[in-house]
Amino acid sequence: MATGEHTPVRPAWTCATCGQDWPCASARDQLCEEYGEQRVNLAVYMATQLGHAAGELTAATTTQLYERFIAWTRP
Repeated sequence: MATGEHTPVRPAWTCATCGQDWPCASARDQLCEEYGEQRVNLAVYMATQLGHAAGELTAATTTQLYERFIAWTRP
């Protein structure tokens, strides 16, 4: 769960701290640190976030959402 400073602001899915698309680089670092070796759990969490975002980021393609929310979770 995103508990650091770099959390999403919905429905735009931007970072509350830096204003970039969430998860920004800092949010990704925080999430990787928080989940540690439990990368599958991180991927499940991010897939859940993708599900929420898909209904709000309607202009984004499936590929864009996958790259933004899931692809980076793979070791």
